[in-house]
This record gives sequence, C-alpha cells and structure tokens, in this order.
Amino acid sequence: MKLPDDPITIGTFLLALGGNCVWALLFFANSIKRKYAAERDFGHIKNNLKDLTNNLEFLFKELDRRLDSQDRDLSELKSYLIGKAIRRDREHEEG
Repeated sequence: MKLPDDPITIGTFLLALGGNCVWALLFFANSIKRKYAAERDFGHIKNNLKDLTNNLEFLFKELDRRLDSQDRDLSELKSYLIGKAIRRDREHEEG
C-alpha cells in the first residue's frame, strides 16, 4: 500500500485526525463537567430534603404542643361547665 504524497491529502488527513482528537477531548471534558453538575444538583436536592424533614419535624412538634394546650383548655372549660351545672342543680333543688 502506497501512502499518498499529495500535500493537500496529507493536510486534510492531519486536520481530520486533529479535529477528532479535539472533539474527543472536549467530549471527555464535558462529560466530567456534567458529572460534577449532577453530583452538585444531587447534593442540593439531598440538603433540601434534609431541611424539609427538619421543618416537618418541627411543625409536627409544634402542632402536638398546640393540640395538648387546646386539650388542657377544653378540659378546664368542661370542668367549669360541669361545676356550674352542679351548682345550678343544687340551687333549683333548694329553691
């Protein structure tokens, strides 16, 4: 097999080979950038999920505290109304 001795053919071949090498390097560099970006995005999502979990935990604790407070208030009101009804019944019996 005889190699071409035409400078245009050799130049074209070298430019094509160089272009393919540059394309391969750029493809590799872009794949590394995409990998880094995906890891960064995943880290952000993981941190956001952790924050949401912490906020939900706080929300449920606060809700539980408020419901306990309302339960105590309702118990006090119930006791007051029962006491008032008992006093009224005694007044009707005496009167």
